[in-house]
Amino acid sequence: MSNKINALNEMLLSQMIEDLRDPNKCTPGLYQVVRGMISDNRDQLDSIPTETLNEVEDMINNTPFKFGT
Repeated sequence: MSNKINALNEMLLSQMIEDLRDPNKCTPGLYQVVRGMISDNRDQLDSIPTETLNEVEDMINNTPFKFGT
């Protein structure tokens, strides 16, 4: 069961990254889902390559809307 959950997580993350690159799918709701995934997986952030984090940060900085802090 654990392998299936890991496979599903991998598929979901891959699809979210693709959706972030698609201006038609890049909505505030998508960013909230991504933010939730990041919050839920905080402990795994250390293993993410720096260039990937920089790419995601650039995507967030270029959004046509901003989230309140």
